[in-house]
Amino acid sequence: MGAFFTSSRVHVPTRGHMSPGIRIIRIDLILGGALLLLLVLSLCGTAMTYRSTNATLHQIADLLLFEEERNLPTLLNFVLLLANMGALAVVAACGFGGRDRWRWHWLALSAGFLLLAYDEAAQVHEGLNKLVGSVVETGGFLAFAWVIPGAAVVVVLAIAFSRFLLALPRRSTALFVLSAAIYLGGALGVEMIGARLWAAQGWDNVAYSLLATLEETLEMGGLIVFLHAVLMFLAGPGGTLQLEVQCSEGRSLSTRR
Repeated sequence: MGAFFTSSRVHVPTRGHMSPGIRIIRIDLILGGALLLLLVLSLCGTAMTYRSTNATLHQIADLLLFEEERNLPTLLNFVLLLANMGALAVVAACGFGGRDRWRWHWLALSAGFLLLAYDEAAQVHEGLNKLVGSVVETGGFLAFAWVIPGAAVVVVLAIAFSRFLLALPRRSTALFVLSAAIYLGGALGVEMIGARLWAAQGWDNVAYSLLATLEETLEMGGLIVFLHAVLMFLAGPGGTLQLEVQCSEGRSLSTRR
């Protein structure tokens, strides 16, 4: 990890020991497997929705479809956002402990993921469609008008975080950029294609369902790649996270590479 990070300590009343290491590849496999499973289930849900008239099957499908809200895919997306927020908060805490130059950037990223998690639960961005649509004329690829301020925010953040990205280790920079490209390819790119289809044919059709599935898959895939990048930054070259509890004077808990 960056030079500022050797350990992060908080006082705890416990005896010292080193916990078993957590291989980041295992986290990747668990999250990637969960996403793949939900993708398969969502495609099955699409088939149930448009090839069956059974009401019970439709109710089951609603729990699986990526384009629906408050269901299993939404839960995974929410968990991934919170996991990224937590990992970034740990890096930020270590940065403040070591007076790292980029500590505020790490903290801002953590806060950003908290806002995204809130939006995932409350769907705040969808409320922007009417607001933006009342100011500018939208339609076609911009039928979901929230993408206009969304794209503007992305440009501002890219400029604001450019020096921070260049200061990271090369591997971290590459993974951060890759994860952003995957996530934004879904959240903005596929969203705009879906908006055009929605404006022309509505949302109740197989094509829109598959586009929504692709969009959410890219978003969650980007979040998994980003989490991998942050955890690798924390773990260092070994790719293993360890929690160390030390019983020295003023007992402490430290997370080390």
